[in-house]
Amino acid sequence: MTGFSLYQGMTFAMTMVFKSHQLQSDNHAYIELSKETLKRQLSILFPVAGIIFLIISFSYFVATNSLWLTSQALLGALLCHFLATLNKRIESPRLLIWVFIIYTTTNCIYGFYTDGHNLLNNTIALTIPLLCFFTLRHQYACWYSLLFGMYYVVMSADEYIQKHLQINEALQNISAYAMVLVMAYLLAQHRNEAINKVKVTAKKDFLTGLLNRKGLEEQYLFQAYRCNRYLKDLSLILVDIDGLKDINDRYGLDTGDQILIMVSQFLKQQLRPADSLARMGNGEFCLLLPDTSQTEAETIALKLIQEIKQWQLELENGKQISVTVSIGLTLVEYQNFSLDYIKADSALLRAKNWGKDQIAIS
Repeated sequence: MTGFSLYQGMTFAMTMVFKSHQLQSDNHAYIELSKETLKRQLSILFPVAGIIFLIISFSYFVATNSLWLTSQALLGALLCHFLATLNKRIESPRLLIWVFIIYTTTNCIYGFYTDGHNLLNNTIALTIPLLCFFTLRHQYACWYSLLFGMYYVVMSADEYIQKHLQINEALQNISAYAMVLVMAYLLAQHRNEAINKVKVTAKKDFLTGLLNRKGLEEQYLFQAYRCNRYLKDLSLILVDIDGLKDINDRYGLDTGDQILIMVSQFLKQQLRPADSLARMGNGEFCLLLPDTSQTEAETIALKLIQEIKQWQLELENGKQISVTVSIGLTLVEYQNFSLDYIKADSALLRAKNWGKDQIAIS
């Protein structure tokens, strides 16, 4: 079924009035843990860990006079200094944290075999899941932490069997590790949800929740290629709210935002499943209509320009605001979004110059 018949069969809507409190944006942005952020955090972690290794080496030297344990701790301090230096120069901080985690794990395992479950070894063991979930991919962190946790449980059971640990001490150590593991997992899960959210919001307009230009360009490339391959028409419509600046100046920016949300909701109701809608900035929206000829796009544009007048925003003081829109449309030709956008924008400018509330075709 063509776009013309779909839209032609729809009846004109009655006047719709929205309360100002009903039109609020519910889109939220989150900060992704980027490579640059990780590098900054490692620039703190490595020096601090180096200082801790120096303190441990001094304590070994004073308390045990063990040159082997002292040298191992000094080696850890040197490694941290080396990693901190590399962190400033290389582009892959995750490789550095893998080196640090493996070295820390190795030292912890060696400590269990030599000293048993003392306070230092247990403390180092508890840092393993935190380091993993803090820096590694979620799947790798889960497997690494669980495998090390299984080893930790086996070592605790072995210590109990050999009577080096009481049953309550072994259970306390295992419980502590399990609690840290679960907390690290939950924190990483929250971070991953935030990362997924930011990937979505990077392609969406913060205020209206519609696609932004970046998100629309992806849809444009797909639809332009498809329509060109199957010899189908693809139309692009620019819709601009008339007098939005005057509304902002007269009623305030919050009212202007509510007008934008109202118009976005109106436009979303006009979409077919294959259509795409984006907010390009200020009061301008872009509709991408696959399998739609220029004649069908003109019919759709006429319907939009007539029905938007039936939508009204009611302010808290009872004042009702209605808007009109100007429309520029073009048939996609170049498979280059910027070029086709320029065509539609030129038509939109003509519609504005004609006195607004008009349709112009490129």
